[in-house]
Amino acid sequence: MVEALAVGAFRVVAVLHAAMTVAQAFAAGALLQASAAGLVVHQAVGGTLLLVAMLQVPLAVLAWRPGRLSPWPIAVSAALVVAEVAQVAIGYTGVLAAHVPLGVAIVATAVALAWWAVRARPVIVPGAPRAR
Repeated sequence: MVEALAVGAFRVVAVLHAAMTVAQAFAAGALLQASAAGLVVHQAVGGTLLLVAMLQVPLAVLAWRPGRLSPWPIAVSAALVVAEVAQVAIGYTGVLAAHVPLGVAIVATAVALAWWAVRARPVIVPGAPRAR
């Protein structure tokens, strides 16, 4: 029960995170078309996206223990937080030569992680105690 809840929460947040990164790409496109609304949406989603990324890290830990998923998503989730903090800072400086490629990398990583999270199955180790 606890394992399923931990894994389920991580999956939901990973998919939400990936969907928000894709939404950021569309908002950035609107922004590049000189849309004032695009800027407002891009800034608002960016701030919220960072909060979701920060929530994803402890949920990745819980998906590992007690959820029994692989531990590597913890490092990827933490790396996404670092990249997104840098992305916000670079975005406010207006250096598009760094902001755009980093954004593409963030989207690709978040979508790949969400894809894995939805498909991953907990590893059952024979004889290992189960969480209650």
